[in-house]
Amino acid sequence: MRKLKNILIFIPIIIIGIPLFILAIPFMIVIIPIGHFQRKKFEKKYAEFLNKNNGKNFFCYNNRKNSKQYIEEDIVPNLNDGIEIVYLNGKKIKSEYNSEFISEALYGLKHYNKFPHLMKIRNGKLIDKSINNPFYGVLNMNKSKVELLTKINQFFELNVKKNVA
Repeated sequence: MRKLKNILIFIPIIIIGIPLFILAIPFMIVIIPIGHFQRKKFEKKYAEFLNKNNGKNFFCYNNRKNSKQYIEEDIVPNLNDGIEIVYLNGKKIKSEYNSEFISEALYGLKHYNKFPHLMKIRNGKLIDKSINNPFYGVLNMNKSKVELLTKINQFFELNVKKNVA
């Protein structure tokens, strides 16, 4: 009885599914190449973005309640002038740079381990590093903010901006 019930359910699915699949094949033949070429076009523009912005440094943070205020008041003002800020307010990116390219960079992070995160562009390649652990060591365990800023500057290969109180 159970087998018969399963067969009766399965037969209409096949009867409807096969024709729908056959009808979808021409659309797939058209849409898949278009999507492929659009992706290739975007990848070319992204590579141009990386080459154009070679040498740029990015400090990325998000709207996490327990860290946003501290980052904006105590970390960002002490960052070297050569570091660009990328702020993620939920899924919205706030940056001076094209958000589509910054989104692609964030999506492709290789060493992601939560925010804050550092990214730099060197020789047309994106290099990244999470500073989540050192940052929360400063925030929660009162470790030295100077050490964190030194790690940031070392990653970006920059000199220290100013003395930190």
